[in-house]
Amino acid sequence: MELGDDGGFLNFFGEYRLRTPTNRAGPANFNLGPAGQAGDEIADPDGDGLFDIVDKNNSVEQPAFHWGDGRSENLLFWANGAYPVANVNAEQPTEVYAFGGYSYRKGKGQGFYREGTDDGNWPQVHPEGFLPNFENPINDGSVVVGLRGMLDEWNYDLSAQTGFNYFQYNITNSLNASYGPSQEGNQTDFYAGAVQLQQTVVQLDVDRGLEVGLASPLNVAAGALFRADNYQLKAGEEASWAGFENPPWGINQNGGTPAPGAQVFPGFRPEQEVDETRTNIGTYVDLQADLIDPLQVNIAGRFENYSDFGSTVNGKVALRFEPVSQLAFRGTAQTGYRAPNQAQKFFSKVSTTFIDNQPVQTGIFRINSDVGNALGIPDLEEERSVNFSGGVIIEPVERFQVSVDYFNIQIDDRITLSGDLGEPGSPGEEAIKDVLSANNTGASTASFFSNAIDTKTEGVDVTSKFSALLADGIQLQLRGAFNWTDTEITGGPRNPTTLNQDFDSVILAPDDRRALTEGALPNTTTKLTASLTAGPVDLTLRGARYGELLNADDDADDQFTLDPEYVFGGELGYSMFDDQVNLAVGARNLFDNYPDLDPNKGTFDIILPYNRAHPMGFNGRFVYSRLTISL
Repeated sequence: MELGDDGGFLNFFGEYRLRTPTNRAGPANFNLGPAGQAGDEIADPDGDGLFDIVDKNNSVEQPAFHWGDGRSENLLFWANGAYPVANVNAEQPTEVYAFGGYSYRKGKGQGFYREGTDDGNWPQVHPEGFLPNFENPINDGSVVVGLRGMLDEWNYDLSAQTGFNYFQYNITNSLNASYGPSQEGNQTDFYAGAVQLQQTVVQLDVDRGLEVGLASPLNVAAGALFRADNYQLKAGEEASWAGFENPPWGINQNGGTPAPGAQVFPGFRPEQEVDETRTNIGTYVDLQADLIDPLQVNIAGRFENYSDFGSTVNGKVALRFEPVSQLAFRGTAQTGYRAPNQAQKFFSKVSTTFIDNQPVQTGIFRINSDVGNALGIPDLEEERSVNFSGGVIIEPVERFQVSVDYFNIQIDDRITLSGDLGEPGSPGEEAIKDVLSANNTGASTASFFSNAIDTKTEGVDVTSKFSALLADGIQLQLRGAFNWTDTEITGGPRNPTTLNQDFDSVILAPDDRRALTEGALPNTTTKLTASLTAGPVDLTLRGARYGELLNADDDADDQFTLDPEYVFGGELGYSMFDDQVNLAVGARNLFDNYPDLDPNKGTFDIILPYNRAHPMGFNGRFVYSRLTISL
């Protein structure tokens, strides 16, 4: 909508999105319910690798586990606007501008099923076991207010912005086994705490062109900013974490020690609470000009000072050489710096995962925690990088362009999350468990962020695009993209001395190294898109190929490689009422393709048959419709 008569405007945008859950879990063949029942008999009668129940012996409906997308509900509002306040007839009027938005998302996911006889269950509360839920409301908000215009020959932009993310942990359909078997005294829903990050930035940017006798004006840009990051971790209600010390009930249904806290995710405890603020200031200068007619040079430098990591200076040099309009070469060399983010420094949690098909309470701990100090985990340091890239752009015929670029990124002191230290069967298991027990963590394994390795990532990006007017009002656009990426460890893993000598453990296990360097993500990806516009009708067809992918395992004999996969989709849209209304129908993964199944066929390989990290997902075909209204 217009504001005044001088070009002011105010726009609003809103969106509601509901995603229903999917479940691709297979059946379990063991007793899921009360004691004394047999497990369901399962088989693969049609030989497709997916198992079915052939003899129902158990009272629990299958699939009892959940392996797929959870339910998700999203509500988004966004607004932006600007209003001239001076020099309204100038090419660049002085104007106040603002934009911002708020979103609310509520997701629901599941942990692993707890059988009726599980140590973490009381049959008086859940007679047939239970599937615990994560229900996580997420609030995001941001607002930016600024003033931009010209002062003499300088363009300026002064802005202030703030934004936050608030992530709440709610655990439902669960219980705290340390509260005992009384159904009245043991609640099943818990507020387990929250994490919040707020960032505030004040920034000034200026730029202008200067005639200095070169083939083009010298563009000079400079700026400065102040940023404050506040990270908070808030404790949950007592029932969500009780049992770590002096449990209300001292024994579980099988005679052992009851697991503390809400099953699947014990709440954050008061001693885990964090309220930490980091500030940093930064300045930069950017110079760009054509030294001679076909050669453009860009030189930039940046200084930053962090309140907790000191100062850094980084630079960039970029060249573009265009001898003829159909051919251009480009290249960039730059250094980089990344301080550990607040979550890597201060986040900690305990949750349940399965290792070798057994439930294990795993913990992520802060570096400077009692556990981290006992295991000798060093403080986090900043990452430093050197990046090189170079490429060529070719336009052999009109409206057809191809670009080929090579990139090389070298990162020193890369921050990674360690493996599960003390996992069953690993060296130092008992010694690490003693440390975790002595500190009342409720965890059996420990993970930490650390500057464990140096890496080199290199790759090639190839893109192409072509457009043609087939007839009056009918336009065709073709796009293609290919990527090859490879990562190798060039230094480390650097194992903390205490962890190595006193606990006989390594910070990065062999399967984690293989996953990083041998393809936990496909090292080649190819995507093709064709779009046809004919008046009010839009037709888009898409295709993608994902290369081989390694499913790494701590036992090299159990790991396997997933074959390349092809995914196709498309969308048909129709615009009406002067393009104010658009109706579209489409499909993703049109031919209902799935990644390879786990060939090992162990119990949980059948229940959880697909690799969750595969970029094509494992939900199969997705058909949708969309209505867009512009007012």
